[in-house]
Amino acid sequence: MEIEIITEPPRSAMVVTPHPDDAEGGVGATMAKWIAEGGTEVVVVMCTNGDKGTGDREMSPERLATIREREQRDASGYLGVKDVVFLRHPDGTLNDDLQFRSEVVREIRRHKPEIIFAIDPFRVASHTHRDHRMSGQVALDAAHSYAWSHLYFPEQITEEGLQPHRVKQAFLWGTEAADVFIDVEGYMEAKATSLSLHASQMRQRTPADRMERIKSGSARQGEAAGLAYAEGFRRVRFDLGTLDWKLLHS
Repeated sequence: MEIEIITEPPRSAMVVTPHPDDAEGGVGATMAKWIAEGGTEVVVVMCTNGDKGTGDREMSPERLATIREREQRDASGYLGVKDVVFLRHPDGTLNDDLQFRSEVVREIRRHKPEIIFAIDPFRVASHTHRDHRMSGQVALDAAHSYAWSHLYFPEQITEEGLQPHRVKQAFLWGTEAADVFIDVEGYMEAKATSLSLHASQMRQRTPADRMERIKSGSARQGEAAGLAYAEGFRRVRFDLGTLDWKLLHS
């Protein structure tokens, strides 16, 4: 498999993430680097409210959702994220349906990212959370099949004043087949700190343990690209040429 090291930050990027803290764990160092070095405008689309993410039987889902939204704002603010959009679906309820797709399409049309990040919904050797699969699949479909065409969700254009937008590519984290890598040496601390700001989810490890785990995982990903520390992704290009368009609509 041919791999590539990405060195040029895009003008804009969108991170479609299922739960609070997933984005920081998967692409936190890349966000920190691109924002700091390239001025990339990053928007996080938070699909769920994280209301089931606890083992504390005294914690209500409503209270936890409020806590985790605040934590997400703090973590995103620390990294320099331009905006966080909260879709506020309850945990475990994401579906690959028209409503969810329309919500992601709306944010793509509003913010016009060059690249979207999402969790890879396709795995062979391992299984993953249903919300992870649904968010990844819907992000891909929203960018590939819907956001660029005025015929899908036309009310967003006629009533909300949005315009179609074509995303260039997706970078999928949590993948079993990474083929693009971003050198994130120097951004381990930023990733660790952004994760620590999700305090309700980070009680099982000390900050030192968290840093060691982050360094170990980033070093493991970096090996494939000859880098000390990296975040790796599976790239999906959205090259819809005339022939592809005709085939899709035939």
